[in-house]
Amino acid sequence: MSEQTAEFHSTALVCDMTLPWRAAGRAELRDVLPDRLRARGVDFVSFTVATDDQDAIGAIQAIAEERARILASPDRFVLVETAGDVRRAKAEGKLAIGLHFQGTLPVGRNLDLVEVFYKLGIRHMLMAYNQKNLVADGCHELTDAGISRFGHELVAEMNRVGMFVDVAHTGYQSSMEVIEASQSPVICSHGNIQALWRHARCYRDDQIQAIAVSGGVFGLTGLGIFMGDNDASVARYVEQIDYVVQLVGPRHVGFGFDYMYDMPTLSAHAAQMASKWPSDGGYTRQDIKQLEPESIPEITEQLLRRGYGEGDVRLILGENWLRLMDRIWQ
Repeated sequence: MSEQTAEFHSTALVCDMTLPWRAAGRAELRDVLPDRLRARGVDFVSFTVATDDQDAIGAIQAIAEERARILASPDRFVLVETAGDVRRAKAEGKLAIGLHFQGTLPVGRNLDLVEVFYKLGIRHMLMAYNQKNLVADGCHELTDAGISRFGHELVAEMNRVGMFVDVAHTGYQSSMEVIEASQSPVICSHGNIQALWRHARCYRDDQIQAIAVSGGVFGLTGLGIFMGDNDASVARYVEQIDYVVQLVGPRHVGFGFDYMYDMPTLSAHAAQMASKWPSDGGYTRQDIKQLEPESIPEITEQLLRRGYGEGDVRLILGENWLRLMDRIWQ
């Protein structure tokens, strides 16, 4: 990191809305990630603690484990409940950590659990993870039927308690209906762009525009199989940012790197679950490239070299996410 970039990051807030913390992988690779992120200027990261593979009990157990882990290191971490916690962590030189679900099956059909999970620290939930669930169709489902009656009720309850409504991994029709149903801004915590690379995990222009019209933010992953021809270069990532900025403006794009800390293990796991991760999606290839945390300062440098003003770069690095935290979290 150059001295100029380090100085810029010392005052800019950098947020990553998706880190699959409990994904398949070796613990020794996962456990060094917080220090890698802090060393490259990241101030806030949202950990995936459960998916559509967990029921309520499994999700609560996972939350309990991660809360204990975070709270056991108050000199390094701040468990986030409010936007103020993110600002405090930045001021204290600590990593702010939020929690989320990639899916809604931990709720089952019990809407009362939404508030319970919120009080335990869950600040956003994906509507569906690749496949159909009780709420919506996922982006890899055979159908694209939209959200269910229960899905409408769930969105309303998430709005009420102040939880981000997240359409990452969600099918096209479902995501558009969720955005229409929500009374609060809707986010895509981590996705990429269909106009630049055709993949089920990439979003059409009208989806990105609908998210922006809702007041939400579109987070970009750093995975090469979603960005184009397995290209996970900083240049390709900045191209993605620039595309969204040109489409909807700099107030509606942010980071959602979806960093897989042990890609070979995850690819082997994906090979055993083709219904969730279809082989034609590229998930099982052994050479999947992804943007490494060490590349984050270079993203800042390339944006500035492209002529982005410092104010807009600050929005993209993290202030867009912080604005939604201020607005929605209660």
